[in-house]
Amino acid sequence: MLTKVSFTFGSHQILEDIIKNNPDRQFKLMQASTHSNKLALFDLSGEETVFKSPVTLNVLESSLDANLAGILYYQSFQVNGDRQKLLYNSLEKVVDDAPSIANGVLMTSVANHNESSTLVLLTAWNDFEDLTAWRESDAFKSLTNFTTMGSDNYYYDEIYRPVR
Repeated sequence: MLTKVSFTFGSHQILEDIIKNNPDRQFKLMQASTHSNKLALFDLSGEETVFKSPVTLNVLESSLDANLAGILYYQSFQVNGDRQKLLYNSLEKVVDDAPSIANGVLMTSVANHNESSTLVLLTAWNDFEDLTAWRESDAFKSLTNFTTMGSDNYYYDEIYRPVR
């Protein structure tokens, strides 16, 4: 079972060098869909990170054997106060009720102490059509209270597609 995911950003050459120098790792080189020059390297080995400037996520819940093949949909949520428990419960339900068209669903928390209240939902999909279908489903609608910016709510999302 995957307990940790780490990733970092960099140029294509730097990230390819990391892959080459760590052949024992399960890496996914991804490109952000909204920023064509933004590359991220995800380490799905569950081992301690080899990155100099990592974002490390501790896996809290997973479904579908955490098969993170295809495109990745990264959603970061940070809410204040009483809404934290409501968010946690909503994300837990999304993981528990993962749709069959998903390749994998992970609910994680950011390992950085300063951002430990940030929860991240990382889902994997065969293609954009499957992701779009899920985003239009009732299961996704349970997250809409948390997917807008506000004084007590920070939300960020990004779609990553495989580079190779």
